[in-house]
Amino acid sequence: RNHILITQATREVGQSNGVVQVYSPDGTLLTTVGGDASTLWQQGLKAPQFIAVGGEGNILVSDCQSHSVFVFNVDGKFLFKFGEEGSGEGQLKSPQGICTDSSGNIIVADRKNSRVELFDHAGVFLKHITTNMRWPWAVAMAPHGQLIVTDDADNTVTIIHSY
Repeated sequence: RNHILITQATREVGQSNGVVQVYSPDGTLLTTVGGDASTLWQQGLKAPQFIAVGGEGNILVSDCQSHSVFVFNVDGKFLFKFGEEGSGEGQLKSPQGICTDSSGNIIVADRKNSRVELFDHAGVFLKHITTNMRWPWAVAMAPHGQLIVTDDADNTVTIIHSY
């Protein structure tokens, strides 16, 4: 659709609120994903960080404060969230970058757990892609299927050829 998606978080003492806004290419605000800030707060969205659009058009949003990934449909309706604070399989701690691969799997930079995680399209944990990074920050897929990961602590870029 060539829309522009923006995460916006406001932080006040003791509370954070976050929204995801969708704009047309000319800068017109089209919608706020998931409803208004109070609706998103009830769903648990507090500090949205990174955003991606999956192959089905679903909007994926990482939230570093709720330690979750939120999934909305193409029209911005909340579908589900996955992840919770922790270091076990499927748990996240300050998730940041997010992308999808050609199979529709969701890849998350799990910053404070120092790893990159792989989930299926429904948010079911599949595996740890790597666990030897200090602060993985952003993730992206390259044209030939390589996973690109930046590490904010080391100021490095890692290319993972298969996972």
